[in-house]
Amino acid sequence: MPMRLEPVAAPEPTGSNNNISGQKNGTTNGRTGVLNDSSNDSDYYGSSKLETTRLIIQALHEMGYQSAASALEMESDCSIDSQAVTAFKDSILAGKWIESERLLGSLDLKPGSNIMSLKFLIRQQMFLELLEQRDLVAALTVLRGDLSVLNYDTRQLHFLSSLMMCTSAEDLRAQAGWTGVDGDSRAELLRELQKSISPAVMIPEHRLATLLDQAKSYQVQKCIYHNTNAAVSLYTDHVCDPSQFPSKTTHILTEHTGEVWFVAFSNDGTKLASASKDYTVIIWDVPSFEKICTLTTHTDAVTALAWSPDDTILIACGFDRTVKLWDVQDRQCLHTEEFVHAVTSCAWMPSGREYLTGCMDIERPITLWSIRGNIIHQWTQFRVLDIALTPDSSKLVVICDDAKIRIFNTQDYKLIAAIKLDAAPTSVSISRDSKYAIVNLSAKEIQLWDIQKIQLIRKCVGLQQDKYIIRSCFGGLSDNFIVSGSEDASIYVWRKDDASLIEILSGHTQSVNSVAWNPKDKHMFASASDDSTIRIWTSESD
Repeated sequence: MPMRLEPVAAPEPTGSNNNISGQKNGTTNGRTGVLNDSSNDSDYYGSSKLETTRLIIQALHEMGYQSAASALEMESDCSIDSQAVTAFKDSILAGKWIESERLLGSLDLKPGSNIMSLKFLIRQQMFLELLEQRDLVAALTVLRGDLSVLNYDTRQLHFLSSLMMCTSAEDLRAQAGWTGVDGDSRAELLRELQKSISPAVMIPEHRLATLLDQAKSYQVQKCIYHNTNAAVSLYTDHVCDPSQFPSKTTHILTEHTGEVWFVAFSNDGTKLASASKDYTVIIWDVPSFEKICTLTTHTDAVTALAWSPDDTILIACGFDRTVKLWDVQDRQCLHTEEFVHAVTSCAWMPSGREYLTGCMDIERPITLWSIRGNIIHQWTQFRVLDIALTPDSSKLVVICDDAKIRIFNTQDYKLIAAIKLDAAPTSVSISRDSKYAIVNLSAKEIQLWDIQKIQLIRKCVGLQQDKYIIRSCFGGLSDNFIVSGSEDASIYVWRKDDASLIEILSGHTQSVNSVAWNPKDKHMFASASDDSTIRIWTSESD
């Protein structure tokens, strides 16, 4: 039977952290394992020369340049780990648990770290390895004599006890979600322990790579017109050329005879659909923007459109109090649903077999339909101005005429949140990552909401909106932009990250009602206006 692991009397963390003092020569403080020296460290352009050297040595080791790392350690008289840290790492990876606990007590911990939780992790690993070896007597001894005496995490202790019933090593690994000795469980344990050890003692894994990634992310965030998936180089500061932003009109579509109220690109980006006050829907080819067909059986203005996930069916709804499902290929109406009041919005469920409608009928403001026309579910007691389904299909976001945003869970149809706004909303759009919603308000602003945290993030201001419905959208490679029409005939573009206004585009002569970004072309969007035209916007280089 293996020797029983006796509890180790290790000092509790004091809340202090012996940081590297920034010296060239790194000697070791015996208790903490922190590299210290009495000499002053020369600055490396504002950073600690010692810290920079240690990070480079670590990176060289990680990249496989062992000789270069050793040479730098020798020349700089500096190492990434003290002797105590090296011994601690080796003891964990070798499964020397008594030695591991003894060395843990000599390392400086982060303020607030719980030494008992770290001991629990080490002893838990010992217990699991004994179970994997099918040494049940020794495992039970560790469970009762070493884990229980810590009086820590009773719930986890009960779970570990249940693992004694596993019938094989394979069963144990499956039940515990644990990779075993032959897996990376010891390395994972070391990574978990390191979270509580001072970073001055044990540099976090891949620290230089993390800092470089943060530097690139910072440059991307500061790039006003960022809209590229090209790799960001470390050699130069990253700046996207403003000419790459779609600010040039390349096509003006004039087939509609009335105000154009809605535009939507197909999911594959090869078609554009437009809805008008002239009672028609027009489908256009992309990129030629030649008219493919005109759908003409509506008897009043068409207000909203939605492409099915496979782009074979187009939903159109509007003031004629109907919802029509159009076969895009055959240009035939497949199905019509009639309503008592105007239908304001529509959306597809990701299966393509169900869709949603929103209307001004308080008795059935939102209906979930099967494609065959059967009602699956209805929400009641409010009037709907617009609806949007998150791309992950988990939430339905609804804009209501009582100046509220309502968010529903699509799994059980229950209300998640009801948010009271300080002005009348007109439209809602969801980001592709399903995290954010933008809501146009008649108070001449667009609000960006985090719909996971149910939190207002920021406001975009500058546009003109008072009495008309304006539909905005996210745009760009990673939804970096918020784009909206305006009653002053302009198009406004803001950066999502800070709501700074970066473009005001002119060309239309009347209110711009709707904008839509091509999901397959980060350099193209469309705008629809009361001047009866649609404009296609691309970058200068296209």
